[in-house]
Amino acid sequence: MTRVKFREWTEEELSLIKDVSYSARELSVMLSARAGTIRNLRIKLDVVPSQSSVMSRPRPQRIKNETRQCIGKDCSNSFTVKPAMKKKYCSHSCQLRTDNIAPKGIGSRGIRNPNIKEYTQYARKVHALSHKVYEQNKEIINPNNYPRTLCGVEGGWQLDHIITIKECFEKEVSAEDASTLTNLRMLPWKENLMRQYDN
Repeated sequence: MTRVKFREWTEEELSLIKDVSYSARELSVMLSARAGTIRNLRIKLDVVPSQSSVMSRPRPQRIKNETRQCIGKDCSNSFTVKPAMKKKYCSHSCQLRTDNIAPKGIGSRGIRNPNIKEYTQYARKVHALSHKVYEQNKEIINPNNYPRTLCGVEGGWQLDHIITIKECFEKEVSAEDASTLTNLRMLPWKENLMRQYDN
């Protein structure tokens, strides 16, 4: 049985091992030895660094938060964030007051429509009346019996308003006149969808 020959450390190597400014991992690269071997040797030599050089280096997650001033309209609040964050406002409501954007999840708008509730009610009424007119005059509006579907269904058609609901609303046309038989027709869903981008 052959005995394993242990490495003999030179005085220069031992002085490096005793130098606590180097971590065991750094020394393992410098001295071509395992980091565990360096740690064990340090224990034998009673060299226990209070903190390894790796631990003493600043880490991104340990960077303290910074305090910022809110850039909101008539706002003097300050808030703390991580330096990497791009946050400029103290709250979402403060951002809404300043940027005049839509509610969360809808996206940004230049100017909000002040008549949005009024238009929504008008559009609902027109859709309800149009459905009634369609049911009463189905053979005139849809003589080929095209299937009425939502957007995205292959071969699907939709009930379309020749003068759009938005245009009728802007011209103050009554909901009853906007949903007359003469203003209704069938269109493939793609054409109906693209109409909103043509206006």
